[in-house]
Amino acid sequence: PINTHSLRFLSLIAPNMPVGRTTSLAGYHEEMTAETAEKKTKAERWSEIRLLSDEEAEAQLSGEELESFQGYHADIKEDLVKMKSIAEMMLKSLEPPRIEPKGKKQRKRDKWVIKQKIAAVRAAEE
Repeated sequence: PINTHSLRFLSLIAPNMPVGRTTSLAGYHEEMTAETAEKKTKAERWSEIRLLSDEEAEAQLSGEELESFQGYHADIKEDLVKMKSIAEMMLKSLEPPRIEPKGKKQRKRDKWVIKQKIAAVRAAEE
């Protein structure tokens, strides 16, 4: 439940969205200029070809459409590789490798090895 105080606060910080207005691209067909009609047809065509696979694009497209498709998909693939590397770096920083704690016996073995090395150095000095 949202109280009226929070609604008044939200209306102060967020602009009111006009109701009933549309953009020129989504307007009526009679109101469209030649330029907006051309943009709309290009946008519709791009929405059709944007999701094609590389093989389908090679078979179906040619010229400028094929160039724009290949450029778009090359950028997308490059961005995906970058994002994967960033995600891997983030995972490494979030979860550092865990080292198992040494047990009591292992600590004693390590201490014994150090004592042996110290004794060997002292024997070599004499």
